[in-house]
Amino acid sequence: MNRLSIARLAEAGVAALPYDRSVPPTIVHLGVGAFARAHLGVYADDLLRNGRPATIAGVSLRDPRTEALLVPQDGLYTVTEREPGAAPAPRVIGSFTTVGTGPDHAVALIGEHAPSLVTLTVTEKGYEVPAADLADPGGARSAAGVLARALGAVRRSGARPPAIASLDNLADNGTVLRGAVHLVAERIDHRLPAWIDRHVEFPSSVVDRMVPASTDADRTEVAAVLGLLDEAAVVAEHHRSWAIQSVDGLPPFEDVGVEVVASVAAHQRRKLWLLNAPHSALAYAGLLAGVTTIADALAHPIAGPFGRAVSNDILAVVDLPPAMEAPEFAAESLARFANRALGHTCTQVGADGSRKLTQRIFPVAEARAAAGLPNRRLAMVTAIWLAAVAHRPVAGVTLPAVDDPISAVLAGTTDDDLVAVAIGHGAAVSFAAEVRSALDRLAGDGIATLVECL
Repeated sequence: MNRLSIARLAEAGVAALPYDRSVPPTIVHLGVGAFARAHLGVYADDLLRNGRPATIAGVSLRDPRTEALLVPQDGLYTVTEREPGAAPAPRVIGSFTTVGTGPDHAVALIGEHAPSLVTLTVTEKGYEVPAADLADPGGARSAAGVLARALGAVRRSGARPPAIASLDNLADNGTVLRGAVHLVAERIDHRLPAWIDRHVEFPSSVVDRMVPASTDADRTEVAAVLGLLDEAAVVAEHHRSWAIQSVDGLPPFEDVGVEVVASVAAHQRRKLWLLNAPHSALAYAGLLAGVTTIADALAHPIAGPFGRAVSNDILAVVDLPPAMEAPEFAAESLARFANRALGHTCTQVGADGSRKLTQRIFPVAEARAAAGLPNRRLAMVTAIWLAAVAHRPVAGVTLPAVDDPISAVLAGTTDDDLVAVAIGHGAAVSFAAEVRSALDRLAGDGIATLVECL
């Protein structure tokens, strides 16, 4: 079967894309994974169809697989929305006009082509600055290091610097990103951080769309509908949203449904606490229950009520303005998790818990402790994560493995050290004690411990 491409669109009965893809990119995006293609790429495609400039040059910093998938397809790919009972209707997206690989390629794109916006989806762990970047900042390879190198080139050229926006699930992600860039910029030139502070905006952003990993079955289904093979196909739920802090240099995103606001703080708390935290809770409860997907976990007679109870625990302390409609948002989040058409797996959502729980679970536990409320359910979520990443037996059984950057650090530690390292020595004493107790009960009783939490 022929691959999807500009020349083959007519074979699929798809009209030619109604915009010019030969213009210089407006946006450079680092991290061309499935989420970026299903979220940023779709918003940019909407803008382009409205006659507004929004072409994207994509760069994968390390893995050349995305370039290998997209370049033979002229950057085209499909997004198929998965909702129960809905027939698949792949939408061809053309906003990514070039895709390349490597830190040097990213530096050249930003430094030489003067995009108005640079965006990132590099996951929570992608904001760490490795020691190698600080030792050799001129050859830095992390996302922050690449941006520092590129901004140095922009400064030397005298071009207008881009705004730089994180699209990852980090609290105050613009500030986090600026701080990481500063670490490398200081090593490149001690004057560069001050120039960055004067000239470069780092708007915080809150993005939302559930995008599970695509499967061979997904690609086969797209091929059956299009009559063309799309090796870069992505699937997603219908829901998508984006709130971004208003700064100079943004494309007119508000024209295509993006909320451009003075502050994203309330949006950030609502999503991290009322969507991401219950998502993680269901992922770990699902691992314990022996189910595969988040939808299966929500439907499970024990894991499902546990996840709903965690959501209610969070609602008790979330402290959002009434206009944010916290109870309604929490209920909608649970309804989205029930979407079996997505096939979002517990192991995928449970990955990188050491980065996710510090944003999603631990701040809630702190708020509940400050209010004098118990944390037995949040402690149990944390204990299941610890058992999974440290390969601790649960009722004599090892839980399915989940990827986590601190797995090696936790292996072989005592239970007391395990808790201290994982949640931080500065965590509230009461929460640390609850996690330690939950870990003990979990080791002996397994899923029965969730029943005790209901």
